[in-house]
Amino acid sequence: MYKVIIELKKDISDETLKELTEIINKAFDNRVGKVVGTQTNSPYCFEFSGETEAEYGCMHWGLMLLKDNVTFRQWVAVCRWEEDNLRECCDVLEIFAKPIR
Repeated sequence: MYKVIIELKKDISDETLKELTEIINKAFDNRVGKVVGTQTNSPYCFEFSGETEAEYGCMHWGLMLLKDNVTFRQWVAVCRWEEDNLRECCDVLEIFAKPIR
């Protein structure tokens, strides 16, 4: 199973939260496919999960779209990739911060 967990900073306005919710959901409904987020107990937390290669590709592409979104980058607190292979789990924000070689 593949999972993306996103947590936003809590000190954002309702308007920005609404904008970010749309940005995040749209990122995971992209040209590769669509993965619908799982309902969480917090409006600041988003989870997307899948088991197929198509869902993997959709989530990966969605993260690449979010990487380049200035509003998302400004307000995201946590972005993690989790999967059954524990060696592949990572802090996506840390990966985003690394320069491309």
